[in-house]
Amino acid sequence: MNKKGFGIIAGILGSLGLAAVVGKQAQQKSADKVHATIIAKIHDEFAQRGNIEGTWLSKDIDVLVTDDAEFAVYHGGVSLRRNGELEQYELVIDAQTLEIVSENKIL
Repeated sequence: MNKKGFGIIAGILGSLGLAAVVGKQAQQKSADKVHATIIAKIHDEFAQRGNIEGTWLSKDIDVLVTDDAEFAVYHGGVSLRRNGELEQYELVIDAQTLEIVSENKIL
């Protein structure tokens, strides 16, 4: 292969690599925005119940299977103090609507 042909191929591969990096960064920014929106909703919902000490949210989407359908969901949780007592909740959040669809008090 001559130098010109090699240069063209290297340029194409470099452009494809750059496009992949830019695409991945855009995807990450979108995921970060979704997670920030969900965390804000958790805070809005639970701040009325007590002082929030912490929240967490899985970055992975899971599948929740019910008798009727399958849903893409995130799993998360929140810890708060109410009347001096620690309360902790596990949460299931619909990945499409970003709404809390289930909460389970674990402490």
